Amino acid sequence: MFTIIGGDGKEYGPVPASQINAWISNGRANLQTKAKKHGENEAWKTLGDFPEFSPDAVVPPPPLANEAASLPVPIGPRAAANDLLAHAPRLNIGACLSRGWDLWMNHFGRLLLAYLIFIPISVALAFLQVGSLPIATMLFGGVFTAGMYRYTLKLLHGEPTAVTDLFAGFSEAPGALILAGMAIAFFIMTFALLTAAGFLFCIVPALYFGIAWTFTYPLILEKKLSFFPAMEVSRRVITRNWWRMLVLMLAASLLSLIGITALFIGIILTLPISLCVLACAYDSLFNPKNSR
Repeated sequence: MFTIIGGDGKEYGPVPASQINAWISNGRANLQTKAKKHGENEAWKTLGDFPEFSPDAVVPPPPLANEAASLPVPIGPRAAANDLLAHAPRLNIGACLSRGWDLWMNHFGRLLLAYLIFIPISVALAFLQVGSLPIATMLFGGVFTAGMYRYTLKLLHGEPTAVTDLFAGFSEAPGALILAGMAIAFFIMTFALLTAAGFLFCIVPALYFGIAWTFTYPLILEKKLSFFPAMEVSRRVITRNWWRMLVLMLAASLLSLIGITALFIGIILTLPISLCVLACAYDSLFNPKNSR
């Protein structure tokens, strides 16, 4: 595994030698690019100093799709977002709705079980307030939301699931998820208060960021990003698809709200549709090879 310094002066990696060779092939790096072997404390060298990148070296085959999906995202939110935007197609609203519906239909029982656990926790968190601030939701809402995405994405990919997936955020990335939840809540509440105070123009940034940060929590848990890079990567990638995301979220919410006609039981049965659709949108934008 190697880390390099790109032409923009930022670090990228650690990634395997096969990825570096791919970057060399497409002109993103060359034998004069500064590099360091992961786990070694030696000074920066050039790629040409490593035998893996000499002109006579045997180039290993590119990583498999599953391996590539598990590799760390390049360091730096802008570079990570640009890399994703270069490979991900425009968000297909119809495909996300179709995949989300199929996911809900095919795994109805498991999704219902997850929501029967998730909803009481969400309600309990909402009642734990400090003054008028929903402090418990701000602290732990993102942790549970990330767990719901983990559970739903595993179902989408045909992987084994367990109830413990719903609580994965507490063991894998509690700090980043809590910080992200606090930061997002702070910004959205600030815009909301300014709007209530008469600054109606604050509705626009509140709506923009509220949608743009939609995938912050799964990015933290699935891509192992810290809280601010996850927020920024989500914002940059969604910005290119912002209007599509808005339409998709409205359509997903409409499908879920159909359950209101059947009172509370109907709501419980249809709420998972919205998350299924959003999970498919996340998969399309951040795991484009899986959604082809």
